[in-house]
Amino acid sequence: MKRNRLTVPIVTILLLLPSLVLAQEGDAGLEGIVININPSAAAQRTPIAVPDAMDLSGMDPAGLASTISLTLRRDLNLAGYFQVLGPANLFFDQHADGMSESTINFTNWFNAGASLLAKTGFRVTGNTVQLDFRLFDVNAGSQVDLSSFGYQNASVPFDEVPDHVHEFANAIIYFASGFPGPFGGQVAFVGRGAGGSREIFRMTIGGDGMSQVTDNRTINILPRWAGSDIVYTSYYRGNPDLVIGAGSNARVLSARSGINSGGALSPNGDVMAITLSQDGNSEIYLIDPTSGDIVSRLTNDRGEDVDPVWSPSGDQIAFVSDRSGGPQIYIMNADGSDQRRLTFVGRYNTTPDWSPDGSRVAFTGRDSRNRFDIFTVDVASSVIERLTQDQGDNESPSWSPDGQYLVFSSTRGGGEPRLYIMTQDGNSQELLTREGSGYTMPVWKR
Repeated sequence: MKRNRLTVPIVTILLLLPSLVLAQEGDAGLEGIVININPSAAAQRTPIAVPDAMDLSGMDPAGLASTISLTLRRDLNLAGYFQVLGPANLFFDQHADGMSESTINFTNWFNAGASLLAKTGFRVTGNTVQLDFRLFDVNAGSQVDLSSFGYQNASVPFDEVPDHVHEFANAIIYFASGFPGPFGGQVAFVGRGAGGSREIFRMTIGGDGMSQVTDNRTINILPRWAGSDIVYTSYYRGNPDLVIGAGSNARVLSARSGINSGGALSPNGDVMAITLSQDGNSEIYLIDPTSGDIVSRLTNDRGEDVDPVWSPSGDQIAFVSDRSGGPQIYIMNADGSDQRRLTFVGRYNTTPDWSPDGSRVAFTGRDSRNRFDIFTVDVASSVIERLTQDQGDNESPSWSPDGQYLVFSSTRGGGEPRLYIMTQDGNSQELLTREGSGYTMPVWKR
């Protein structure tokens, strides 16, 4: 079905940006899905004591003790697996028993409610800092060897200390959960630039601040990772073109008439799935990721087909289509065959992201109160689980590389959206961006 070219970009963008849609009907089916949160989840978290860092050299010119302690506590809170016990929870001198297994008073720490103890010390020598970070199993009364979990103490420059705190936190998470922690991972997202423009930004999980990727003072949306590069849709030339890179390294991959969006690089890197509206309807194509030439067209129906994402195996693609009425999540083979609907609950489901283990697709759904929330659908059974509820609008979920976390945007607390991180079951949800707001469309580098 042909449509006026001037209206197609608007229709397509609305499918990709659910919170911009003024809902006319509620979705009672999604309202009936119970949020997948165990009421006693907080009580099941492992209690870990994190006393203040010890200055072993007697000089702390850069305030390292505070940086180390606050960073580690925040990391472990964000992780979702721990109940963090700080100095306020202790009834004894937190430094009196030193740093070694032979001197630690495990009875005191056990009586304080800790199962794990993270002791941190440092020694300043010239322009370097010798780190001494140790984890103890309070119940076993012994030190944990974290070398098998990816952490080694080192002498580092002052500005690298926070990175090593994140590595220490990752190792603790790995020991406690069996999965490497998320810190150091990269997230690209859309934020506000000069003059109210929409620009692409990136940040490190657990890191301070963020860096701006684009600065063309127009509209730049829908970022995707392509290796170390970011692919996005940009209006800087007047048309919604697909662009990779930024600044002097920016390169237009597709500038066909109408929408050019998606930019989902296949797992083997051979092709890129994108949305084009060059023939009127928005359809999904494969292009060469270097030349931008069309390799094949995957969809051809009267509905709008947008937002392709690859399965981790590379043999299937999930996408959004309104061919059955409202937008729903569909799946097809990588060659476009066997197109089938995946979500049958709710009338408005968008922004799919396939889990790294291939078992689930996370997506944004609208409920009966016209609020947007995060759900997952089991690929084999189509069973849906709800991860967010009663906390503003929650949108654009993106999986971590190991599938243990999701990053998403949320308006909880009122105001403009900010970025949050949650565990894959929704049991822990924490604010990721501490400063600013207006952040949307996060995508985790995998």
